[in-house]
Amino acid sequence: MPNYKKDVSDFKKWIPVKNWFTNNMSVVPVGMSSISGACATVNTKVNKGFVYVRDGISDTWKLPPAFKSDGFGDCEDFSIYKMFKLFESGIPQQLTELVICFDRKSREYHCVLRVFEGANHYVLDNQNVNVLNKTAFLGRYSPVYAIGLSGWRLTSE
Repeated sequence: MPNYKKDVSDFKKWIPVKNWFTNNMSVVPVGMSSISGACATVNTKVNKGFVYVRDGISDTWKLPPAFKSDGFGDCEDFSIYKMFKLFESGIPQQLTELVICFDRKSREYHCVLRVFEGANHYVLDNQNVNVLNKTAFLGRYSPVYAIGLSGWRLTSE
């Protein structure tokens, strides 16, 4: 597992999300789902069940209940909600991180959810119907930093 810096105080939009997860996800379901299967299911259901809407300059990060009730959001909102759904299915929190990256195709910054399973990386992206592996992810995106409940880190892969 990567080494994370614990101090997330510079990530103002992440702090309410982290606090929400800490206060609402204390009980993990007993049986853990297959990681690859859970990632594929969650990615498909969330991508098909919600509408992408850019939030512009305000760039707010929605908590899972707000995203669910609104039915729309941008890439961070999709990634945060997918993280929530994976936690609900029993995937351990320490295996997930949001990755802020540069999309070489659109020439914009973007957010995806990465899930680790040993040497495998599963990347859940609102722009891709299929879960991406590490090679496909790095073929399109240049990662900048990753953040999760364990902290944050700079990353190039």
